[in-house]
Amino acid sequence: MNKILALALGLAAPQSATADEAAQLVRLEITSRSVAYEGRSFGDRGPYEKLTAIAHMRIDPLHPENKRIVDLPLAPRDADGLVEYDIDVIILRPQDPAKARRVLLYDVVNRGIKTLALFNMSSMAEMMADPLGEGDALLMRQGFTMVWSGWQSDLAGEGMIAARFPTVSDHGQPVTGRVSTEMIFDDTTSNRITLPYPATSRDQAAARLTVQALTGSPAKTIEASSWSYADDLHVTLQRPADMDAGAIYRFEYIAKDPTVTGLGFAATRDLIAFLRHGTAAEGNPLADLDSAACERDAKGACVNPQGGVFSNAIAIGLSQSGRYLRDFLWQGFNRDLAGRRVFDGVMPIIPGGRQTFTNFRFGEPGRFSRQHEDHDVPGFTFPFTYATLTDPVTGHRDGILQSCSQTGTCPLLMHIDTSGEFWQAGASLVGTGGTARDVAFPDNVRAYMIAGGAHAPGLTLPACLYPPNPMNHAPIQRALLLAMVDWVAGRQEPPPSRWPRIDKGELVPLASLSVPKAPSLGLVWPKVLNEPIPPTGRPQWPVLVPDIDADGNDLPGIRMPQIAAPTGTYLGWNLRKPGFGEGDLCIVIGSYLPFAKDAASRDGDTRLSLAERYPAANDRAKLFGKSIDALRRERFLLDEDAVSLEKQMQ
Repeated sequence: MNKILALALGLAAPQSATADEAAQLVRLEITSRSVAYEGRSFGDRGPYEKLTAIAHMRIDPLHPENKRIVDLPLAPRDADGLVEYDIDVIILRPQDPAKARRVLLYDVVNRGIKTLALFNMSSMAEMMADPLGEGDALLMRQGFTMVWSGWQSDLAGEGMIAARFPTVSDHGQPVTGRVSTEMIFDDTTSNRITLPYPATSRDQAAARLTVQALTGSPAKTIEASSWSYADDLHVTLQRPADMDAGAIYRFEYIAKDPTVTGLGFAATRDLIAFLRHGTAAEGNPLADLDSAACERDAKGACVNPQGGVFSNAIAIGLSQSGRYLRDFLWQGFNRDLAGRRVFDGVMPIIPGGRQTFTNFRFGEPGRFSRQHEDHDVPGFTFPFTYATLTDPVTGHRDGILQSCSQTGTCPLLMHIDTSGEFWQAGASLVGTGGTARDVAFPDNVRAYMIAGGAHAPGLTLPACLYPPNPMNHAPIQRALLLAMVDWVAGRQEPPPSRWPRIDKGELVPLASLSVPKAPSLGLVWPKVLNEPIPPTGRPQWPVLVPDIDADGNDLPGIRMPQIAAPTGTYLGWNLRKPGFGEGDLCIVIGSYLPFAKDAASRDGDTRLSLAERYPAANDRAKLFGKSIDALRRERFLLDEDAVSLEKQMQ
């Protein structure tokens, strides 16, 4: 009898499936195959092709590796006792497999959107217009195979890479539960709240709508006469006249029909295992890669310790996707059903100290904690750091890498945050674990902070008080990606961690910052930051921020030339302006406050003017160039990006 079928019937309980059995759980249906980028050739890698597919997946709810998936046993099963679901898949690869490197880059899609184009130096606008953005084609010139797949099932919209997960029931009866959702309109006219799951009924007595002006301020109940169900997924309301555009509305109700959102982790695990180890006979379209094209280590030996199609697989995730990767590792999904490591390298980028609201009943992977918005959403709690330690608040012992450490399947890992994540995402906890001291990173982990960087630079939002932070920190991420490729291949260690530390005075309490003054710009420093919510009756985890110089720019971290030779203050935070929840932190765009032109125009600004700090015509250019040279030597900047930055000063 097939072991998977036997297991589904409860007749066997092996610890892992064989490689052949694991491959049976994925059937890849290729729906289109086309030449990418109008057939342009990328150096000696040649043209690329794009494969669009649907992966028809099956999963065994009784397998030990799957038992951690919430509500999976309540999902409908097929004749073999397995749970079926589908995910979208897109693959971008060199058209000639003999010219491809045996490196797979997996881009964890962010709300169904590809983000790897940012590594090709495509702007955010260009990426939204063309998610496969060619840009300067760094990734294609490297000959990487790139993969995207759906892991989030609550998405709707053209072009989104999504998943379709089953709805659960309890012996044929709907599964219900109390759910809360939140809405901040940031305008004065909207009056509609969309619910994440359908309401069991439209009985207003079973629901509650409240509003509060700011995070932490008292919540006021909105009477039933001022709101109503439009249908089982929408509520309309009369907004109170005494609440501004940034008010926080919370609707609590009885919901039904949760989906198995935790399948979003298994979907990635099983697809990548299939693409790495599946054969052509099993339908793997990447099994034709030339075995002679293996990655080689520093001694020239072929790197392919697990066998299979690819020498290495690296996962990259930005923002929501970075939080996903931390969760993926913490919940033990980097071990496939045959006991092999899924990803050899993992790069969570701008996740802060958070995970996701995914593997929960009534999970909502798209929601995440910020200081003003969704402050108490699950996914922002211990463990915070990669090392295993005992939490001083809860007494639990855990770490992001504890599970993979026990099975020998941990990847090499690069954690990258900007200044913004220290304010909105508790990034200091990544280095302290929630203690009052520095916690050493494991040997397989590097952590980097980009000084003065914003979570989403260049975006503008009407609720924010200050101009947005324009600093593009993609060049740092590009250099670290190629350093990761070298690291997993055993060619070269990456740069040492560049992470702020308590013992060096680089991480400090918010209240202890000595902040600059710029009255003409209306500069007000935040009095709040995003902190995880401890269990009732327990103390708060200490959340710290990077120390700053006299200009307000971050002292620790990787300082780009814009910070080393500044024209203003680059901040990871922004504030909500009057009428929009004034004083709370404003989303994730950061701020930029320019210096005065000369001493006469400073008008109380304690920061030196441009003329005072750069008295000679080329003073700034010298500092800018010196910074570029240092970053290049330290391997935080590619040669080609150094040239591009130098041109900015010409």
